[in-house]
Amino acid sequence: MLISEALALIRTIESRRIEELCGDLASIRDAVAKSLKTIEKLANDLEREKIKVEEPKFESIVEISKRTVVASLKRESSMELPSPKSYNDAMKFKQRLEAITNRFREVSASHNRVFNVFIKKYAGKLKDEFETLSSLSKKMNSILVKFDNHQEPFLKCSDLLNQLSNKISSIEQDEKSIEHTRNEIVQLQRVLKELNNRMTSIENSPEFHEAAMIGEEIKRLEHEEEEAHKELFCLFSPVSRAFTKYSYGITKQTSERLRVLSEEPWNIFSEIELTPYLDILAEIQKALISEKICLKDTMKVTGQLEGLIKALPDFKKKFEIRQRYLKTLRKRNEAYFGTRSTDLKEEIKNSAQRIEEEEIKLHQLENQLEEKRLQLYDLRKESEDCLFKIFDKKYELAV
Repeated sequence: MLISEALALIRTIESRRIEELCGDLASIRDAVAKSLKTIEKLANDLEREKIKVEEPKFESIVEISKRTVVASLKRESSMELPSPKSYNDAMKFKQRLEAITNRFREVSASHNRVFNVFIKKYAGKLKDEFETLSSLSKKMNSILVKFDNHQEPFLKCSDLLNQLSNKISSIEQDEKSIEHTRNEIVQLQRVLKELNNRMTSIENSPEFHEAAMIGEEIKRLEHEEEEAHKELFCLFSPVSRAFTKYSYGITKQTSERLRVLSEEPWNIFSEIELTPYLDILAEIQKALISEKICLKDTMKVTGQLEGLIKALPDFKKKFEIRQRYLKTLRKRNEAYFGTRSTDLKEEIKNSAQRIEEEEIKLHQLENQLEEKRLQLYDLRKESEDCLFKIFDKKYELAV
């Protein structure tokens, strides 16, 4: 049996039961309408009735109370009653009847003395009608409770069948997503293969080998640069105490240059003029000789400063030659290979990453699909059991 057929079968039975419910409630509605007409007539009679009050001082109070009672009775008795043609109509009728009976109960309680003393003639009849309405309300509630209890397994079964249908749709969607993801992976793998072939072609070219040689030379020079940095740092370390002594009371600009000499002396070669730094070293040397700065090994430090002042111009010259050479090599490397190879490597990296992401997505979708299939099996069995309980007949649902 198809799920749609099972749902249609349940709806047919539900429609028949709702029709029976509306038929049962229709007779109650007729009885309620009849009682309300009686109450309306009694209210009209009461409105015309002149109530005799033995003590004149209570006459106005009684009259006001009577008008309130009459107005309430006429208003509630003239309320339109929904005609039950559906379950929603039945609930509206229930709510309306409960509201009417509650209001009549409130009126009776609020004006109990008027009913029992001044309008005894009507009190008994009105009480009978109120009790009739209350009895009809209880009867209606009993019918609806019985209907709801009987309806519960049908609602549960409909809900299960709808869940089953939605689960099938969800599985079909996952299957389409898996197929699409697999195709996407195949396409990406094809693109990656083409990129790798292009990269292999480039790597086998004379230009690539030339660029590789240039690359090795660049690495050698960069290593040479690092070693020069270390050597320079070692040359400046022994005079750091003199720098510290000299740092008191100097200008901000001199302080910054002194910091560069102490922490990253190779950066002085990036500037156009080396003279400001040589002047600082010479000034520190003079301060040591004149004993403005005192150190235990003044003579040794003075000699080291002298050595630095003589060595730095040569260091700068070598730095500039190395930088010009590096710049030339990098330009040649870019011309031979650079942008094309770099862009291709980036494309290969991005393609490989996308393939990995899609494979993760595929794995998640396959796990999700497997879980949903297990849920589908359980829902199908539960739905078939539910149909059996309702119809006492074994149905096998097509999924």
